Amino acid sequence: MNQLCRQTMVAAALAVLGSVSSSAWADSYTIDFKMFFNTATADNPFDTKTLNYSVAKLTISDLAGGNGVQLALTHNNHTFAALSASEGNFVDALWLKGPSGALGNLSGASLAAGAGYSAKPFIKDVGYAYNWNVDFSGASFAEGQSAVLTLTGAGLSAATLTTIAQQTPIMLTLGNVGSTYGLASMGNTVNFVGGAPMLVTAVPEPATYALMGLGLVGLVWARRRHVA
Repeated sequence: MNQLCRQTMVAAALAVLGSVSSSAWADSYTIDFKMFFNTATADNPFDTKTLNYSVAKLTISDLAGGNGVQLALTHNNHTFAALSASEGNFVDALWLKGPSGALGNLSGASLAAGAGYSAKPFIKDVGYAYNWNVDFSGASFAEGQSAVLTLTGAGLSAATLTTIAQQTPIMLTLGNVGSTYGLASMGNTVNFVGGAPMLVTAVPEPATYALMGLGLVGLVWARRRHVA
């Protein structure tokens, strides 16, 4: 009878652990912005240049519960040409393609009026079309600063956005650009395209930790009963 009880407990514990599917793990990806459309050769819209450093880094993570994503955008300190050296560059906007939803601002640089999703896509360099205009207010997003945002809605996940980004790369508009890249006719802005999304890690959601804990407790209890 004790043997049967122990076997039952082991089976139950393994079932709990087995129920922790891959969907219960929150994906997290990072994207660096090094390549930009070369405004110094405006007659060739396909001309790009790649820096040996990143002007910004974006981390896309699944929200607990699977109802959207968190965007953590950091504007790195860098040496890209600025119209005013004392002020440096600022992040003007972030452009993404993906399902509809709501845009929220958790911390950092404030959003401009009208930022969010649009059913009518925004057409940018070389015809890239985006539904999401994450537009920041004024020149508030300076070098060394960060912003944490959320996109919530059905179908919005880190995997979905990064899969789309492999065909339509996430774009970042840098403002207050000077030197040969700073054209007044383009508002002294330059558009960077994000590199290939890199999977950082799959992090268990809180409920997943609880299930794993129950399963492990069951296995430990069964082991102790066996030893006794």
